[in-house]
Amino acid sequence: MTLSSPNLEDGFLRPHPLNPPTPSHPISVELEGPPVIVHDWEGRPGNDRMPSTPFERRSGKGSSMKRLVPRPGRDSSVVLRAAMVLALAVPAAKAQDTWDAVYLSGSKIGHVHTWVEKVSDKNHEYNRVRIDAEMRLKRGQDESVVKLMYGTIETLDGQVLRLDTRTDAGGNQDIRVHGDVIGGRMKLSMKAGGQSVSQTIPWSPEIRGPYGPEQSMTKQPMKAGESRQIRVYIPELNKVCDQTLIAKSIEPTVLGDGSKRDLLRVDLTTDVDGKHRPEYDSRVFVDPKGQVLKSEQDIMGGMVYYRTSREAALAPAGSVRFNMIAETMVKVPRPISNPDQTRQVRYRVTLKKQDPAQVFPIDARQSVKKEEGATNSAIVEIRSVGPIDGTPIGGEISPQYLQPNALINSDDIRVRSLASEITKGIVDPWEKARAINGWVYEKIRQKDFKVAFASAADVARNLQGDCSEHSVLAAAICRASGIPSRVVVGLIYVEDAGGFGYHMWDEVFVNSRWIAIDPSWNQTTVDAVHIKLSDSSLDGVAPFEAFLPVALVEGQLAIEPIEVR
Repeated sequence: MTLSSPNLEDGFLRPHPLNPPTPSHPISVELEGPPVIVHDWEGRPGNDRMPSTPFERRSGKGSSMKRLVPRPGRDSSVVLRAAMVLALAVPAAKAQDTWDAVYLSGSKIGHVHTWVEKVSDKNHEYNRVRIDAEMRLKRGQDESVVKLMYGTIETLDGQVLRLDTRTDAGGNQDIRVHGDVIGGRMKLSMKAGGQSVSQTIPWSPEIRGPYGPEQSMTKQPMKAGESRQIRVYIPELNKVCDQTLIAKSIEPTVLGDGSKRDLLRVDLTTDVDGKHRPEYDSRVFVDPKGQVLKSEQDIMGGMVYYRTSREAALAPAGSVRFNMIAETMVKVPRPISNPDQTRQVRYRVTLKKQDPAQVFPIDARQSVKKEEGATNSAIVEIRSVGPIDGTPIGGEISPQYLQPNALINSDDIRVRSLASEITKGIVDPWEKARAINGWVYEKIRQKDFKVAFASAADVARNLQGDCSEHSVLAAAICRASGIPSRVVVGLIYVEDAGGFGYHMWDEVFVNSRWIAIDPSWNQTTVDAVHIKLSDSSLDGVAPFEAFLPVALVEGQLAIEPIEVR
């Protein structure tokens, strides 16, 4: 029988606001997911507007060329990356009504609550699954509250019929990705910044939500030495992926209250398009019924989830010891003098578990060469390039770099007005890009952390934010001026910290070449201490996929400058 989504009203995933429902009998459905809500560092929500949607909305998120710590123009990607990593790490739950305490680098930072309730539509019964997570993250002397939400409607045997995710990036920015399974296909829509983007992917009954592993283990507990594969949908990738569960052995396991239990260790790995994605790897420890009592991931100093009581999960965490700015900085063995003046630097980059040649991209300004005799290190050379350097790129440029999307709203009336104002009287595309870069640098004067990732339309009006806001606004004005553009995620050397921090900048397509610009630092000749991890048009229903390479190298990366010019 072919199943289609129930015709429930658009508020069907909304839980009771004060007392989340507890089902009348156990249901083996688990849940995890990536919606992100960032409050400001004092925990105040930035906007309490509640849209008519399946979820209740819970909201809130210098001129000197010397790179200081902290600087809002650089730390946005740290915050967004942390939210993404937390989203990737939210554990599965044996969902009747469960609570998990979350620890990062040995410090309690929050909790996860998962529950399920029965819903009916036209005499059919379904499970409504919901997860809420709350984390507190320290940035310098400040703290951020990060909340995540994800929900599904499923058949009683676990087939996903409808899903809904929420991202509140602060200010007026609300990003929603939702979809229904109809006729063996999942049609997903992303709505944000006045834009709507749709994409359809093949779907089959065996595909589960991101909580599929524990669903499988609770229905059929594993034994040591056993392995199995399941197919799961991962929202932040907008892809159906293959997960492998490998049951190792019974191990004495320390739980959150300090007690020990003999639990089965199960290692989880994830393949996407036939390629292993280690940022999703985890170790879970399960009881004889298949319930996960503890899970671990090797990210950001080590993330651990403990199954516990509601009271323990909600207990005050005390001071957060894991400082995101300090702990995620990639220190170098010797300082780089006058980093903004560097024009060519050779680095030895090493990853603990990956081949850097498979992680760091190659383009006109960045070359990557595997180091002879070394499996986990490579030589990365960065050269500053201008608009006529290198070999032109043949062929047509993809339309996605000129089209508006949910985050780069180049058709927004304010963005288009700015494009006309800034480029008035300028004909040459490169000179237009230079003017736009300088205008964004000068006009975004309120450089703060209150917005985690706003759309260009929002930034054009409030002129507030950090490196991500500089980047999306510059990209949008460039597109509105007829210049193809994309954002870049990577690392930048921070002089006072003696290492590399995560950062976001832009590339524009002029003279048949992709040329880097950095509106956060007013650079149109981008220095050689910008190391690229990925680039993106931010198009589609999974725009934050561009940040996943950061999760891949987090805590695994060493950088050694070996020649600086």
